[in-house]
Amino acid sequence: MKIVDPSGKEVTSKENKDAKELEKQLNKNIEKLLEPIFNKIKLSGAQVPQEQLVQLSSAAHQMLFNRMIYNLLQKVGVKEISEVLSEDDVEELQTSLSNQLQFVDPSQQQGMDGNGPGEGPKKEN
Repeated sequence: MKIVDPSGKEVTSKENKDAKELEKQLNKNIEKLLEPIFNKIKLSGAQVPQEQLVQLSSAAHQMLFNRMIYNLLQKVGVKEISEVLSEDDVEELQTSLSNQLQFVDPSQQQGMDGNGPGEGPKKEN
């Protein structure tokens, strides 16, 4: 979790007890949110790919953040998103997100059967 001090300097949770406590509270809520899902997985005896577990955890984080922001906006009386999110903010985040995108050469992907998108099954000769 990132917190910025009044001078604009980032304060990490290692240096900030308040941030560390907020992080602990957030993690507790995420665990509570995911608990029924993990129990269901355990009871079913099914195997869930690690990638899907990471996606579930990420979704839980996002859902909690969205709810916290919504509750906060309601509490302070914000009626329009434009009051707290400008077009410049969206453009800045768009650039940041685009910079994180990595393209993969399909011929170098592992685990592929050699068929490209839109191709049917390989024909046996």
